[in-house]
Order: sequence, then structure tokens, then C-alpha cells
Amino acid sequence: MKALLVEDDAAIALVVETVLQREGWSVRHVLDGEAGLEGEDTPDLLVTDLNLPGSHNGLEIAHLLRERHPQMAVVLMSGDYEDRDTAPHGMAVLPKPFRRAGLLAAIEQAAAVIRT
Repeated sequence: MKALLVEDDAAIALVVETVLQREGWSVRHVLDGEAGLEGEDTPDLLVTDLNLPGSHNGLEIAHLLRERHPQMAVVLMSGDYEDRDTAPHGMAVLPKPFRRAGLLAAIEQAAAVIRT
């Protein structure tokens, strides 16, 4: 299973990457949306911060990558998402700060939407 992690905060990225790797994911970590759009691999999971440096935010990255990989599960992380209970269709929102269980639940929620 391949995961793409787009996060510019090194501490958060380390936590997410560690949790994912312990759950058996192969993780490619990039710092911004432009780097997230590069690459030939087909991720099964995108975990991205909503507020990213550069010209694309996390939601834009998610939509652009979903066009290429419609079966990709998406988790959007944010400390200030306006409506935490309403995720864009087929995506899970993970409020920051979060714990390991919250991250895993968000991944399961995002994957469940893809399977249906």
C-alpha cells in the first residue's frame, strides 16, 4: 500500500509517517502541493494538510490527484477547517491536533467511501 503525505510541518509529518509505516504503508513525503503532483507512482492514500505553501492548497491537490487516481483515499488534515463535520465528497477531515487512533479512523473512513 502506497501513501503520499503532503505536509510542511516536520513534526506532524514525522508522526504521520511513523504511524503509516507501522501500519504497513510505504510513504512518500513531500513538503508542498507542487511536489505532491509530481511523480509517477499511484498512491492508494493521500494524507495532506489543507494549508500548504505554494500555489496549491491540500484540497486542490486532492482534487487534481483524484482525477488521475479515482480510487485514492483522501485524508485532509487541518487545524482550522471551517466545518469539520462535513468533508468534501469521498474525503475524510482530520482535525489537528490528533492522536494515532484519530488518524487511523480517518484513513478507514476515507477508504470506506472509496470501496462503496
